[in-house]
Amino acid sequence: MSRPGMIRSPTYTLSNGALSTPLPRTPVSAAALEQALHKADNLAHQIAGSLTRLGGASTTIENAIKPISGSTQTYTNIAKNVDATVGELEVLRSYQVIFEEEEPRIRRGNLEIVEYSQSIDRLKSAIKSLEGSPLKSSQQVTVRMNQLIITAVSNVRDRYRKMLISTSPISDAESKVEFEPEIPEATIKDLSIMVDFFMVTDMSAAVPLYADIRGKYIMHNLSVLSDMAVKAEIKRVQGFYRKGTSSFKLYMDALLKAMVTEERMIRKIFKAKSDSQNALSSTLKDLEKSFETTLQAINSVIRKNLITNCFYAYDIIEQIHTASGEILLATESPVFSLESCGKELRKTAQDSFHEMLRHIESVVSGLPGLPVDFAVLDITKQVMGWVARLEDYDTTLASLLIPLGAPSTWSLGLSYQSTFSTATGSGTPDSSNMAAEILSLFIAEIFDDLLVNIEAKARTQYKKVTRVGLQIIANLMYVERAVRSSSEISALLTSGTGIERLDKIRKRALNMFLDGWKVCASYLMDVTVVRSASTASGGKASMSSKDREVIKEKFRNFNTSFDELVVKFKEYNFADAELRAYLAKEVAFVSPLYQRFYEKHKAGEFSKHTEKYIKYNKSQLDQMLASLT
Repeated sequence: MSRPGMIRSPTYTLSNGALSTPLPRTPVSAAALEQALHKADNLAHQIAGSLTRLGGASTTIENAIKPISGSTQTYTNIAKNVDATVGELEVLRSYQVIFEEEEPRIRRGNLEIVEYSQSIDRLKSAIKSLEGSPLKSSQQVTVRMNQLIITAVSNVRDRYRKMLISTSPISDAESKVEFEPEIPEATIKDLSIMVDFFMVTDMSAAVPLYADIRGKYIMHNLSVLSDMAVKAEIKRVQGFYRKGTSSFKLYMDALLKAMVTEERMIRKIFKAKSDSQNALSSTLKDLEKSFETTLQAINSVIRKNLITNCFYAYDIIEQIHTASGEILLATESPVFSLESCGKELRKTAQDSFHEMLRHIESVVSGLPGLPVDFAVLDITKQVMGWVARLEDYDTTLASLLIPLGAPSTWSLGLSYQSTFSTATGSGTPDSSNMAAEILSLFIAEIFDDLLVNIEAKARTQYKKVTRVGLQIIANLMYVERAVRSSSEISALLTSGTGIERLDKIRKRALNMFLDGWKVCASYLMDVTVVRSASTASGGKASMSSKDREVIKEKFRNFNTSFDELVVKFKEYNFADAELRAYLAKEVAFVSPLYQRFYEKHKAGEFSKHTEKYIKYNKSQLDQMLASLT
C-alpha cells in the first residue's frame, strides 16, 4: 500500500517472475536517483577503504604474531636440545666414570695381562659409544681414553722388554762368557701371553722387541767366543793341532745351541707360523754374516802356516758338518746353511793336500845331505805326525778328496820317479768303505812322495845303490813301526792298498841294499859236472880240470866278496840298532846257500888243498853273519 501524496509507479513482471519497477521518468526523480547513486558510490568507496584498512591491519597483526610463534618454536627446540644435552651429559658422565675407574689401575702398572686386556676392552667399548656424540667434552674424554690405552700397552711393552732383558743379559767381561740362551719355561709362558696381547693391541711391538733384545744378546756372546777362537789360534804355539783342543768348539757349540734353542722357544712364544718365522729370521738375521766373518778370520790364520794348521781346518769342517746335521734334525727351517759359509775354508783344506806333497819335496831336496848314520829324517817323523792325525778325519778328508777327482790327480807329477815308486794314483775305492779307502790311498801317496824324494836325494849323494837302499829302508822302517804301533792307522791302510804299497817299496829298497850280497851269493850257484861212463856205472867221480878251476874261482870270489861286504857292513854307523839287526837278518840269506855249496864241495874233489879255497865252514860263516847284528 502506498503512502498518501506519492505517485504510484507502474510495476512489471520480469521473465523470472520478479517484479521490476520502472525508473521514474520525471526530472525530479532523476535528480533524486542521481543523488542516491552518488551516495551509494561514496558509500562503496568508504567500504572499499575500510576493507583496505582492514587488510592492512590483518597483515600487521599477522606480522606481530609471527615472532611470537617463532620464539615459541625456538623455546620448544631449545627445551628438546637441553633434554638431549642432559642425556648426552649423563651418558658422558657414565663413561667418565669408566675412565676414572681404569686410569688409576692402569697407571699403577701392576695389572696382570688379562686385566690390562679387560681394561682396554672397556675403554675401547666406551670410545666406540662416544664416537657419534656432538659434545666437545666427549671428544676430550675419547682422547684421554685413547691415551690411557696407549699407557696400558706401553706398560705391557715395558714389562715385555724387561722380561726379555732379564733373560738376555749382556756382560762386559769377555773373560767370563756364560752363554745360556735357554729361557725358563715359566718366562716363555708369560712372554707368549704378552705376545697374544700385542697381536690385538700393538702388532708392531712383539717381533721387533724380541728380535732386537735377543738378537743383540746372541750376537754379543757369539762375537766374544768368536774373537776368543781367532785369538787363541793366533797365539797357539806352532806345531800340529790336536783334535778338539780349539776354542772354536766352544763357539760352534754356542752357535748350534743358539739356533736350535731359539727356534724352539720362538715357536712357543709366537703361535702364528708367519710370526714365528719372522721373529726367528729377524732375531738371527746377523748370524750368517757373523759366522762367515769368523770363518774368514780363522781361514786367514790357517793359511799362514798351512802344513800344521791344516788339521785345524779339517777339525772345523768336521764340526760344521756335524752341527749342520744336528740343526737339520732339531729345527723345522734353519735360517741359513752352515756348510755354505765354509766354502773358502774347504778350499784351503783341499789346497793342503798338494801343499803337503810340495812341502815334502821342498824339504828333502833342500837338505845339504842325508845323514851318514842313516838316521830317520825329520821330515819322515813329520809325515808320520800328519798320518796319525789324518786318521782322525777319515770321513771329512774323503769328502774333500772326492771332489778333486780320481786318485791319479792327487800326486804332483814329480820330476823324478823312482824305479820302484808306486805313486801312480792307481786304485779304485770300494763304495762300501769309501772314506777309509780314499784316505788309505792318499796316505799311500804321501809315503810314495816321501820315499821317492829320499831316493832322488840319495842318488845325488851316492854312486852305489846300496846306500840309496839303506836311506830308504831306514826311513821306511820308521814308517812301518809307526803304522804297526797304531791299530787305527794299520786298519786304515789295510782297508786300502797302503800296506801292500809299503811292502812293495820295502822289498825293492831291500833289493837295492842287497845288490852286493846277491852278487856274492851268485858265486855259490852250482856248476854242471859232466861225468864219464865208468863213473856213471858206479866208479869214482872225477871232475875235469876246467870244472875244478870254476869251483876254485867261485870259492875265491865268494871269500873276497863276503869279507868286503862284512867289513862294509860293520863300517856302517847305524843310528838305529833295530835297522842293523833287520839288515843283518836279511843278508843271512847267504848262509843256506853257502852251506849247500860247502857240503857239496868240502870233500875236496876240486882240489887236494881245500884249505886254500874254503875259508869258512858252516859254523864259522854263521858266526861272521851273527857278528853283524
